[in-house]
Amino acid sequence: MQTKIYFLIFFLFLFWTYCLYWPLKKQKKINTPVDFFLYGRELPGWVFVLASTGTIFSGWVFILYPSLTLANGLSFATTSLAAIVTPLIGILVMKRQWMLSKKFGFVTASEMISTYFKSDLIRILIVVLTLLFAIPFLALQLALAGKVISIVSDGVIGYASGSLLMGSVIVVYMGLLGLRSVIYIDTFQFFLFIFGVIALGFISYDLVGGWDLLNESLSRISQIKDKMFNLNLDYSSYLSLSGTIKTSSIVDENVSFNGIWTSSMVLTFTFALSGILLSPNFSMLLFSSKNVNPFTAQQAWVSGLLMGFILIFFSLAIGLGSTLLGANEIVNKNGNNISNVLPQNIYADNIETLVPYLINLIGEYSPIFFGILVICSIASFQLTSNFYLSSSGIVTRDIIKKFFIKNMKSSEQIFTTRIIILFIFLTSLALSIGSSNKILDVGSFSLGIGCQMLIPLLALCYFPWFTKNGVALGIVVGIIVVFLTDEIGQITFGEILPWSKWPLTIHSSAWGVFFNLASALTISFITQDPKENAHKHKFHDFLSEYKASSIFRRSLKPSAWIVLIVWIFFSIGPGSIVGNNFFGRPQNVESWSFGMPSLWVWQIIFWIIGVFIVWFIGSKMEMSTPPTKNIISQTEDAAGN
Repeated sequence: MQTKIYFLIFFLFLFWTYCLYWPLKKQKKINTPVDFFLYGRELPGWVFVLASTGTIFSGWVFILYPSLTLANGLSFATTSLAAIVTPLIGILVMKRQWMLSKKFGFVTASEMISTYFKSDLIRILIVVLTLLFAIPFLALQLALAGKVISIVSDGVIGYASGSLLMGSVIVVYMGLLGLRSVIYIDTFQFFLFIFGVIALGFISYDLVGGWDLLNESLSRISQIKDKMFNLNLDYSSYLSLSGTIKTSSIVDENVSFNGIWTSSMVLTFTFALSGILLSPNFSMLLFSSKNVNPFTAQQAWVSGLLMGFILIFFSLAIGLGSTLLGANEIVNKNGNNISNVLPQNIYADNIETLVPYLINLIGEYSPIFFGILVICSIASFQLTSNFYLSSSGIVTRDIIKKFFIKNMKSSEQIFTTRIIILFIFLTSLALSIGSSNKILDVGSFSLGIGCQMLIPLLALCYFPWFTKNGVALGIVVGIIVVFLTDEIGQITFGEILPWSKWPLTIHSSAWGVFFNLASALTISFITQDPKENAHKHKFHDFLSEYKASSIFRRSLKPSAWIVLIVWIFFSIGPGSIVGNNFFGRPQNVESWSFGMPSLWVWQIIFWIIGVFIVWFIGSKMEMSTPPTKNIISQTEDAAGN
């Protein structure tokens, strides 16, 4: 057995021992469901900032973003602006959700929205949506972790065994300590995640010979006339967007996450990544925050500034640099690679194995650093572990307690939740093993489902005009449309459906939300009920009473939204294709104004502008600032103990 394997086992043992130490030490302090699920609504601001950011960005920034950049180039890499789009969507719904939860004692999003609409049907639909989001999403994390452990251990630890090991640790510490594990474990894991991405970025820069050689080599790649795996596009599209909207019939369904990354694909996929924040699971983490104070910092500085910086300068470099390190057979055959240190079969069928193989390179030279990087990758997957707790908590409170055992005691709720955590883990594990070859498509489906919460949340926070019948039908239609426009629908009904995955290069999340909204609007228009509206206005009156209403805010509101729309149009919308050649032609390195591809520069400029927009809307427009006066809670738990 190689030396690196001993170090790997040793570091895994140390890390997982740390993860298990805190729940075993602190578990006796859990007394109530609110304490178990929401940290007693007293989660410190800095902990919320780290935990929420890690939950939203960790796994895909560490593994998936570099992998998909390797496969699709700068056209996909434009989705790095999700670091701006996701907090912008959060600005719309986070503060108002927190205020309602604080005032009325809501513990789950389904509890809150079903009370708002006075509808048990909506409660059940949101629970269904929760599971359809969480189980595939957790399966993705387990699958990627299993692949990492299997590759870095040279097969000593199998794929399924790696998934089982990590998942078992999560089940123990989340089951014993509940959300309190966040303060002891997730904060540490966040720093490991950040360190790991930055370290791998510097390693990639070093292996390709530095910044200048990386960019010079990229210009040569863009001149390759071979087709990009299964597309009728050559490598000139590797450094540029290929248009706005196109048909996707030429996409080979056997290659995961490929496609024509047009501006419409970038726009809708970037929106899809906000499905994590919109999900009912994230709402429970949101409710745990002690106050609203950390929201602006999380949205503008940690999500927008820090994560944007890491995506654009490190994760992106890992993906583009690996193209030159032997991971792309076509680039190798054309003599444009710098070395062959990575297996050439990574591109395009095994792109999710890129980062594990990159980590594996370090094991030959520094077993200690290798072990640390493996722990960083595992930490990035475990940062989403609170979704096990939130999913099980939602099932316990909104199904079992609501419909079957209405007088459940606090201890019974906690015990039942622990059992369901185990069940969700086993289900996710089975899905991760059974769909390992399609696991990225499982993740895509999960994001599309999470986005369907946008309509109920907008109704809750802004539009009392939506009715319970309209919203209920919208959720059902949205889920069905996501199913039919993503890969899972192609697998099931591929011979019947007249379209392929992501029709017109529009992600399934956007298709789902479009038909979700259309259905909700139509049915709401014909099912208006004055009594229902009067009940909903109680919630909106409360929000209006506590929202900021300064003259400065009102005067700048139109201008702020105009600037935001312009930013979206040119950063990730149709106007982003201007960035293809604005700072030089992709194929001619001598024309590059800043010594790097034009589209890369375009991303950097709109990232910087985006950070300012997030800060301005969240802070100066007071969309994420504390309420004008203290909220006096009616109860800590709307459903009682």
